[in-house]
Amino acid sequence: MGEAMKALPIARAAAVALLGACCAIGATALVAPAELLHLLPQGPQAQAQVAGDLESLRAADGSLRPPKAMLRAAAAYEDRGYFSRPRWAPPLSPTGLGRALLRNLRGVPEGGSTIPQQVAKLYLRGGRKATVGEKVTELVFATWATRAVPADELVELYLNLGASAALGSLRAPADGLQRLSLAMFGLPLSRLGREDQLVLAGTPRGLSWLKGHPRLSTERVHAARAFLTAQGDWDGTRPTYLDDDLEPSAVFSFSSGWTESLASGGAADLDLVSAVEPLRRGLAEELQHFPDASVRLAFSVIGPEGAVLARSGTEAAMMTLNYGSVAKVEPLALAVEALGPAAVRAFTLSPGPCVRWIWATKGLRHSRASRYCPTDVHAPPGPLSFSEAVARSINTTTVGHVALLPLLIDAARPDLSARIRQTLTPRELASLDSPVDRALTANLLSSLGTATTADDVPERLGYSALQTGLFRYLKERREAAGLPARRLPDDPTSTLGNSSRATVEQIGGYLHKRLFEPGRECRLSDVGSLLALDRKVGTLRWLAARHPKLVFSGKTGSSPHDDGAVAAVALCLEGRPVVLTAAVRPVGARLPAGLQGSTLLRALDSYLTQLKKLGRRVESPALPGWANEIESPALAAEPMLAAEVVQ
Repeated sequence: MGEAMKALPIARAAAVALLGACCAIGATALVAPAELLHLLPQGPQAQAQVAGDLESLRAADGSLRPPKAMLRAAAAYEDRGYFSRPRWAPPLSPTGLGRALLRNLRGVPEGGSTIPQQVAKLYLRGGRKATVGEKVTELVFATWATRAVPADELVELYLNLGASAALGSLRAPADGLQRLSLAMFGLPLSRLGREDQLVLAGTPRGLSWLKGHPRLSTERVHAARAFLTAQGDWDGTRPTYLDDDLEPSAVFSFSSGWTESLASGGAADLDLVSAVEPLRRGLAEELQHFPDASVRLAFSVIGPEGAVLARSGTEAAMMTLNYGSVAKVEPLALAVEALGPAAVRAFTLSPGPCVRWIWATKGLRHSRASRYCPTDVHAPPGPLSFSEAVARSINTTTVGHVALLPLLIDAARPDLSARIRQTLTPRELASLDSPVDRALTANLLSSLGTATTADDVPERLGYSALQTGLFRYLKERREAAGLPARRLPDDPTSTLGNSSRATVEQIGGYLHKRLFEPGRECRLSDVGSLLALDRKVGTLRWLAARHPKLVFSGKTGSSPHDDGAVAAVALCLEGRPVVLTAAVRPVGARLPAGLQGSTLLRALDSYLTQLKKLGRRVESPALPGWANEIESPALAAEPMLAAEVVQ
């Protein structure tokens, strides 16, 4: 509070000075800006630089020029009166100045610059803070530029110079935006969809600013789109992932990793980018079996510490979808940490014929008595271990394992059991206790070989309390690992993660943490190793058979609740542990029947095949000793190693 009070007089003084200067400048600039520039410092040099930059811009290949829609989007972000303002008038925005004045009076630093003023700043002082005298020079320069440079080309200069500044690279008046497009999306300007164009148009403000203000950045995206729609420059009737609730934690954070590496002088792994086109072709071939399907594709390659190595566009970082059974990895990971991999592998249950979904549609409830069996999952003939149930995506068995997990943890790890119970208040514990809950727990204990009666079950082990506490604990763990779980209802029936949402890159980053040992070595965790041992019988066995060095696979899209389909594989690429994650969401309607995560396997197969054609080395991660002993009999038959799980 004290610091804010000290800053207030300074902010007020700056605001008053800014307003007075702008009024004086506006009158002066109306006279003859070109002649005035010759009398001002840096004026002639800046004019000559603009002329040279325009020559470079006009000589550039047409594919490097931003489309008209992006120019309009830039104006929607920064200067909504740009294309309607008379060219003879000084490029001032009364509303922008008023907003900046009010915020400065409140101690919030903000300018009210129009696009021509932003261009003037880039030519005259870069990112350095301006004096009042420099503001005068900038407005004169901006007025001259508005009259001397065609409107579209002035916005192009703004975008290209702003983009190269955002990357921290050399001035690139002709291709700065192309470089930023490749760095952020893995796509050239000519391949950007309208959503990519809208997002990219806002990045010259600065990547660090956008990442530092995720909620405000999200609001800017929506506000710019609403303005374009009102102006008739955006077709609001065409569905887009921007219609969904954008996840503020993901918006513009996708500039981390690869983009920042480029900005620091690093080199992009362009092979990973170029292989995206074969992936698209592979998906297109598979979609021929679904002639009425209209989908959006999101794909990303995630490296150590969540670094983005390649992506297919903004959708990979901003389009959210139900991550479904990827959430099954979390109770498995908890079981491994609490009981050890050997005990988890020995923890077997017989599968039921189907799973009862409380969220089944009305039609399904009438036709299948509230039961729904995914068409691509077949019940095995015998008992399954916990990890095999996850790998096969046998939901009934996975639910059974998760229901028994709190009792196993209570017996083996009372300290961990106490931490799980701490997610419940004493009042909640009491309200969740009932004779029925204790009877249910007694039945579970009997299935584990412990004979007891409902009266002998302690209050802390009541069924509802056990499951609710476990659900909340798993929810906290997922959040900590980067998989958003806030939207999950506080309901133990959602243990497996249905109804939550995440971006493709958040899913990939989460899987990277759970499947690999910490660090940059290609070494599987115990969880990844358990899933690897079941790769030959999992639901993604087709892909594992074609690429036996895969480490992990997962997919979604088989339940009536899914609003998209996801498939992910993890492997060791050129010595780096990476996760490839692909997803599709329908445009305006549900995915057609049969279009599930397995459809994406052909696309991933095309991507991996292209990497091999490029001579890239795909290897298996190292296994821990206990897993090597189990895996070793198969080593003579095929290379080590692959694993899979289904969502």
